[in-house]
Amino acid sequence: MKTFKLKYVHCLVLFAALVPQLSCKKEFLEIVPKGQQIAAMTKDYRQILNMNFLSQSNAGVYMGDEVTALKPFVNEHTLRTQRLFKYAERIYEADQLPEEVSSEEGYIRRLYVFNKIINEVMDSQGGTEMEKKAILAEAKAGRAISNFLFLTDFTTPYNPATAATELGIPGLTKADVTLTDFKRRTKKESYEQIISDLTDAIPDLGPLEHRWKISRLAAHFYLARIYMAMQNFEGAKQQLDAAFAEIPKSTIPLALYDYNKVLDPDADESWFPMLLGLMLVGFPQPADNTQTIYSIQVYAVSYIGGNANAYLLSPATIGLFDPQDKRPNLFDPMEFNGSASFPLGMRHPIGFGTPVGPSLPDLYLMRAECRARANDLAGAIADVELLRAQRSGAPAVPSAAAANKDALVKYILDERIREFAFTGLRWLDMRRLSVDPVYHDHVRYTHEVRSIAGDIVETHELDPKRFALKFGERMLQESKGLEENP
Repeated sequence: MKTFKLKYVHCLVLFAALVPQLSCKKEFLEIVPKGQQIAAMTKDYRQILNMNFLSQSNAGVYMGDEVTALKPFVNEHTLRTQRLFKYAERIYEADQLPEEVSSEEGYIRRLYVFNKIINEVMDSQGGTEMEKKAILAEAKAGRAISNFLFLTDFTTPYNPATAATELGIPGLTKADVTLTDFKRRTKKESYEQIISDLTDAIPDLGPLEHRWKISRLAAHFYLARIYMAMQNFEGAKQQLDAAFAEIPKSTIPLALYDYNKVLDPDADESWFPMLLGLMLVGFPQPADNTQTIYSIQVYAVSYIGGNANAYLLSPATIGLFDPQDKRPNLFDPMEFNGSASFPLGMRHPIGFGTPVGPSLPDLYLMRAECRARANDLAGAIADVELLRAQRSGAPAVPSAAAANKDALVKYILDERIREFAFTGLRWLDMRRLSVDPVYHDHVRYTHEVRSIAGDIVETHELDPKRFALKFGERMLQESKGLEENP
């Protein structure tokens, strides 16, 4: 069996030295000592930007309709994940801050760093105008992505008919530690700011040269994702075409993996999931993953001990896979440290840290969906089958699915579940589909808890209001003007 080397990035010490204001504080607004400067030289801003890796909240992993919970193991998991899975109104206690906002990887600290760079880098010393503009562009794109993820966690899905009056997120554009006004913009204003940041950034972004650096390709990808969230599929298709035009310009390898080979433990190309020490590895490391355009990770359930058995792919999800599909091999059908198989074919994830950022599989499936919605069935089928050829011994789209637009769009949406199960990306799809006038029924609004025998012992219904997490009492108290979600 082939193995690959784990590559550890020892960046935290350097990042802490460069950005001392990101050290842990009791209150999420206490980010930087007053008057302390983040950097002076252009190279300092570049270094800080390089260390400011983006990660995605894992909340959506537990809320996706492809997931089920298994008793008694789920009772041993964290209260937060149990509440997320149950679509509970309250996720955090009254004295807690939501980790999506307040943690070291949370939106407030991310936005602080990006805003600091945006507001200061053009006045920095020692760099050329071109270098400064490139850093500014990457910071604007990073701010846009952070704000989109912020919207995904704390606002309901975008509805073009009501977005001008519904609450979005605070418009944070200054790096000011004395800031107390967290009044929320409208949803329409929030999305417009994201689109503006990405659009402004694109001319000064470069080609893909590193998976931890935002490129023009990544920016076009995110604009497409945002337009799809807004039900603007024509706008999304234009961005996807621009993204595909950037692929040949990449200076690093960019290619789909053939799961028929890399998930075969006897193949030379294999990186079949393995246990290294106490850590299960399910994917190549971010810098080496040739499917990744820009590395954003989500760290979800523990894959060690009983916690690994708490959240599983549901029987309905397992039923979506063709018998020849290799993707179920990324999930384990056996209980962790046990000899029993899960009932009804259910499986738990293998690996720690799942890539959820811009990727080639997502690029192909987004374009396939946009093509199918525009009645370009041949183009959509070509995109899906190109991906499926790397995933299965039966890559062809079934004739029933290829027969008409609606059937093909639904097949592509199912293909997205097969490709992105247990990543949180299904939650993004559920959000936009819930307000889709045609495909809103392609969402399961019920979560099931099953016994060790496979019987349904609890059900939890998704109230549409729960597409938005609540900020909680403590954050409201510490944030002037912040309004709570219903």
